[in-house]
Amino acid sequence: GEAVVPVANCDVKEYNSNPKEQLPFKEYVEYWREYIRNGYRSSRGCLYLKDWHLSRSGLIPNSGNDVYTTPVYFSSDWLNEYWDAVAVDDFRFVYMGPKG
Repeated sequence: GEAVVPVANCDVKEYNSNPKEQLPFKEYVEYWREYIRNGYRSSRGCLYLKDWHLSRSGLIPNSGNDVYTTPVYFSSDWLNEYWDAVAVDDFRFVYMGPKG
């Protein structure tokens, strides 16, 4: 709940992108529940958790296991195969948010 996550406001465009802010994960989940209770509306806009590097956040114990399993249709992960080999970065992100 205390992890800080990147959240995009999908109702606002800046330079052909959505501006992001950093929120505690717990606060984002509270927003999402309230958004649903209010009929998928909020004065804060439609916020979407976007581009969170969960696997390198330090929240998952290093057990040697992946955080998730990639669906078979997307299993050719040539970009991460390269980054895993050079151990510099990754392109494994978490995206979540309300419909709309």
